[in-house]
Amino acid sequence: MRVEFLSYLRNITNCSHADVPAVPTAGDLIRVLGELYGTALTGKILASNGELGAEAVILVNGRHLVHLGGIDAPLKDDDIVRIFPVVTGG
Repeated sequence: MRVEFLSYLRNITNCSHADVPAVPTAGDLIRVLGELYGTALTGKILASNGELGAEAVILVNGRHLVHLGGIDAPLKDDDIVRIFPVVTGG
């Protein structure tokens, strides 16, 4: 499974992408990413209650994770996951 990090998340992970072993759900993937990159990354992805937070958007094969079942969304070995921060400005 390929995970791509965009914008300043690359500074947190020190890479633009990672190939990780297949996991059954998005929650499992986030746990694996936490083991690899620590709470600096998972703190951007998850809210304090363990659900998806508002600071990052996660796309699986171009579809927003929220529309695929959120943290319980099933994943496949050939999925491409893109994680990027929410951009605001004015």
